[in-house]
Amino acid sequence: MLATAGAASAATLDLPKWVIVPEDSSFSDVTLFCGLDAMDTTNNVTPCYREGSVLNAVIYFNETGYPKLATGKILNAFEFDGSTEYVETVLLNSTKIADGFGMFLHFNAKGTGTIVAQQVYNSDDPAQTLLRLRVISSEGTYYIRFEGLGDGNSWSSNRVILISQISLNKDYTVIVNFDGQTVTLELYDENNNLLDTQTATVSWTIATSYTKNWPFSIGAVKSTWPSPNDVYRDFFNGTIDEVRFYYEPLSDDAKKLLLYAGRKKLSEQAQFKQLFSPMVDLTKERATFYAGLEVSTSDPNGYVPVPESAVNMSITSAEKLKSDYTGYDFYYQGHYWYRADKIQFNLPIQFETLREKNSFAKEILLDDDSKTFIYEKEFRVTNPTATKINILYTVDPTALGFSVLQYPQFELDGVPMAEWRPSNSTSLYLIRTDSLEPGEISTHWMKSIWTITKEELEFPAKIDDFRSITDWSVAQRLAENAVEGKTDTYVKVIKIDSNADVSNVTILVPLKDVEDKNDVIEAVALTGSRETLQVEELEDGKIVIKVPGDAFISGHAEIKVLYNKEGKSGIFAIISKILAKVKELLRKLGLGGLVFWPVYG
Repeated sequence: MLATAGAASAATLDLPKWVIVPEDSSFSDVTLFCGLDAMDTTNNVTPCYREGSVLNAVIYFNETGYPKLATGKILNAFEFDGSTEYVETVLLNSTKIADGFGMFLHFNAKGTGTIVAQQVYNSDDPAQTLLRLRVISSEGTYYIRFEGLGDGNSWSSNRVILISQISLNKDYTVIVNFDGQTVTLELYDENNNLLDTQTATVSWTIATSYTKNWPFSIGAVKSTWPSPNDVYRDFFNGTIDEVRFYYEPLSDDAKKLLLYAGRKKLSEQAQFKQLFSPMVDLTKERATFYAGLEVSTSDPNGYVPVPESAVNMSITSAEKLKSDYTGYDFYYQGHYWYRADKIQFNLPIQFETLREKNSFAKEILLDDDSKTFIYEKEFRVTNPTATKINILYTVDPTALGFSVLQYPQFELDGVPMAEWRPSNSTSLYLIRTDSLEPGEISTHWMKSIWTITKEELEFPAKIDDFRSITDWSVAQRLAENAVEGKTDTYVKVIKIDSNADVSNVTILVPLKDVEDKNDVIEAVALTGSRETLQVEELEDGKIVIKVPGDAFISGHAEIKVLYNKEGKSGIFAIISKILAKVKELLRKLGLGGLVFWPVYG
């Protein structure tokens, strides 16, 4: 059972499942990638990548100006001055766009009247613009509009407008996603905070004539008014950096990765294994326990996620993934990413006792023929991590005074706990497995019922019938009792049974017919250690025999007691009472020291 609790597959651990690796040099995971951070001034091109193949995008600029590179979000960015400047490359088959796509870019608007970001159009007929993303200034309010071509070349039902206060000379990120039915437009500020989002249901009906490779332009709008020939009416004023286009929508993880980490990509799934479950000791008041996990990847260049709360890592000097944007450690959903093919770490689990009722005492007064002790404990466990963790609740019966041979049944939330004995060990634990969800705080009840019963046999016996005198002290006590008139001795045999074998718990058995502990001549255990037992008088006057745990065998003990049942009687009792009254009278007269008579009692 422990092995089951101590292992967990990747499917059961709520960790990010992906490994982050640097983008390969060809950006093969992106349909179209334009970093816009380099140029060939001789040939007037800048490298882009289409499905892993380099593609020289043509740079168009005004007759007097030259292309510029400015500082961008990642490395360099293309800067446009609002004149005839744009970059144009070729996109793949437009029919795939109808099934879904994702668009991503950074921009920084520098001048008023800014209208352009990027678009896809029909190179044979620039009026047939398929997709268009625009940043527009209207009376000082900047907003972003995304448009897609639908039936009849109509934009009215395929437009998403995002109105937001965009400031000049500040970095922003735009993400456009289309899942086949809905377009979602998101705007992020320079700190990657989501400023605004809008969605719209659109219809992407692509005409047959649109199924060719359409050019993808950055920095210019191919206008459809007043005529198709007026194709360079508006241009972008500002910088554009890292343009990406995908034939599928960007996942939440991919968006976060692009926003925060930069030029990285999601690779294979990370392999997770919970090495061991924390053994949560339910007998504690409060404590912190740790679960051991291992995460690995076959990619030696990969970065694997490790929760922020991890401690005792096996490779403390492992390199952390840095963000291309900020230069700081990349952090996402409570995790950092470490470069290692295998890394181990521990995660904390907090345990706290809320209340405890009828805790098992070290001494039990068995003053009835049967007693039942119900032990209850309410506790709370907290998983402060962002990871699902398997744990193991444990109870050591010996910590509560019981023997490993026999102990009462323990229940956790009404279900009996199972027994587990570690190999090559004499220890025993009662266990229950559980799983804690990320951030879960759960409360549980533990309950145990301990029953003890006794039976007594009592009969008169002469002193010589009990046993021969073995030492002076026993003979002296017998003689003293005989002088005091305690001539009636009794033997009591007591049998005690329990559903548990106690180890360090002492059972106190009261003798109801005894008023003075000196009336007990001898008490002996007939089982277990077979030792002579102690006799004590409690604060309420009860005379008890102390039966230790080592007198029990598998929850069973037998003892015998030799004692004087009756006190003073007959002529001795009368004489004692008379002498006691005389003594009290003389004391009042100040003559008590003159009395030398033997006074019984």
